[in-house]
Amino acid sequence: MGIVWLVIAAIVAMLGMLRLRSAEGMKLQEVKGGELYKRAFVLAKMTKTPLKRVYVVPAGRGHLTNAYGGSHTIAVTDNYGKFLTSAQLDFVIGHELGHAKAKHGRKKLLITAAVIAGIALASFVMSPFLFPFRPLFDGLVVFVPILTFYFLSRRFEYAADAAGVELTRDPETAIHALVNLHRITEAPMHCGKLTELFMTHPALTRRVRVIGETGRVPAERISEIVDEMQMRDVVQG
Repeated sequence: MGIVWLVIAAIVAMLGMLRLRSAEGMKLQEVKGGELYKRAFVLAKMTKTPLKRVYVVPAGRGHLTNAYGGSHTIAVTDNYGKFLTSAQLDFVIGHELGHAKAKHGRKKLLITAAVIAGIALASFVMSPFLFPFRPLFDGLVVFVPILTFYFLSRRFEYAADAAGVELTRDPETAIHALVNLHRITEAPMHCGKLTELFMTHPALTRRVRVIGETGRVPAERISEIVDEMQMRDVVQG
């Protein structure tokens, strides 16, 4: 019965996510031409990523600003061109191609499912002597799969960032693109490590630091870029 309820919960979670995206106005629209289409396939060829479809996603009622990478597929919301330069868009496309090439979405689901299956098996073979610790085990059953999913998601984001930087060979452009994204979406640039445990993406400050270290960008220059973008927001406000 526990396994049945886990399957039902997974189905409900997937349906809920799809309904949320639908309520936000997210609808995939495949494109067969245009600058985004051309750049995506050029970059896919450079990275040897099997790409079959490119989608544009209307920002919709939820004012989405995001990009997505799946199996042989990438998608970008239609408002990216309003605040990204062509070089920054190349990084975003490279980032999503990194997800697609490494099959991060599939790996994340499979590993999380394996963790859930392992916990379920452990609950069946649990010794009667451990029953007094059952409340603790029940807590682990709830939080371990969730934390595993978020941990993998953050690791894969770092990997996709590295793929985007490797493609563009311009870590400063990558940092500008990420800062722009956080500025437009009004996502927090800083967060504590405990809060980050329940986030699918690393905090911006950690992402740009890792990109800077990989691309050998001085820490002072990274701070200048972030401060420059924040100051621009203050002036425009």
